[in-house]
Amino acid sequence: MRELWLRGNTIEHLPPSVAALQELRHLDLRENAVAEFPEPVAGLPLLRQIDLRSNRLSHLPGWLVQMPSLEKLDLRWNEIDPSLPVLTELERQGCVVLT
Repeated sequence: MRELWLRGNTIEHLPPSVAALQELRHLDLRENAVAEFPEPVAGLPLLRQIDLRSNRLSHLPGWLVQMPSLEKLDLRWNEIDPSLPVLTELERQGCVVLT
């Protein structure tokens, strides 16, 4: 599977089995109830885009900067501080970050 679209549900977290989707390139979780960044995506080496618009996020894990293929991270309509060091580092690495 290369794309996973879960937009507009009441999802609060992803199951650990998502970590097995090693070919995943695009993850759409917008308009859900995610309060913590989904840890199962940490080991997805080909993941390029993560859309978490309109969730309940307020902080981000440091391991995000270690995602080798991440090109776009959409965090709009969350309670994320745009000056977080992790976001600055992602942008420095060439990732487009929308807050």
